[in-house]
Amino acid sequence: MNKFVIFDLDDTLVDSTGAIDRWFVELTEQRSLGPEGLEFLREEQNRPVPPGETFRAIVDHFGFPESPAELQRNFSVRMPQLVRTYDGVPEGLRALRERGWRTAILTNGTRAQQLPKMHDRLEGLFDVVCYADDEVVSKPDPEVFHIVARRAGVELAGAWMVGDSLEHDIAGAAPLGMSTIWISGGRALPIGAPQPGEVVKSVAEAFPILSAG
Repeated sequence: MNKFVIFDLDDTLVDSTGAIDRWFVELTEQRSLGPEGLEFLREEQNRPVPPGETFRAIVDHFGFPESPAELQRNFSVRMPQLVRTYDGVPEGLRALRERGWRTAILTNGTRAQQLPKMHDRLEGLFDVVCYADDEVVSKPDPEVFHIVARRAGVELAGAWMVGDSLEHDIAGAAPLGMSTIWISGGRALPIGAPQPGEVVKSVAEAFPILSAG
C-alpha cells in the first residue's frame, strides 16, 4: 500500500470560508454597519465575480473612505489571522505519520498568501508543502501533482488526494491513479461532476478511511 497522502489546504485542513465571514463580522462591528450591512457583505461573498469587483461594490455601497484596493489589502492581511485549523486535524496527521505515512499539502496560491493560514498547529506535520502558484503549473494540472511526489520521494499510483474541490483536487488526482476523498462540507455531489472515490462531510471523517486503506 502506498502510504502517501496529499491534502488541499483551504476548506480542507483550515476553515478559510469561515475566516472570510469572521472578517465581515469584524468590519460590521468596527464600522457599525448593522445586520443589513452584514447581510450585504455575505451576499457579496457569494456573488460569482472577481475579488476586485466585490471590494469595489462594498466601498461604493457603504461609501467607505478608502479605495477598493486599500480595503482588499486590509482583508489580505487580516483574513489569514482569522483562519482556524479544523478540529482533529493535527491529531489525525500525527496518527498517520506514526503509522508510517508521508504527508503533503498542495494548495493553489502563493507561499506569501497561504503560509499565514497554517499557523503553528500544522508545523512539522508535512514532508512537502507545495504552493502551486509559485510553480510553473497549478491544480488540476497533473504536473504539479508529480512535483509534489518527486519532492516527497514517492509514487503517485495508489496514493491519496484529499480536498474540497471537485475541479482542482479530484479531477486532477484521479487520472493519475490516486485514490480520492472529497470533502463535501454537506454539499450534494453535482450531476456530471468528477466522481470521487469517497465522500465525507469533513476532513475528520477522512482520517479513518486513510488509516484503514
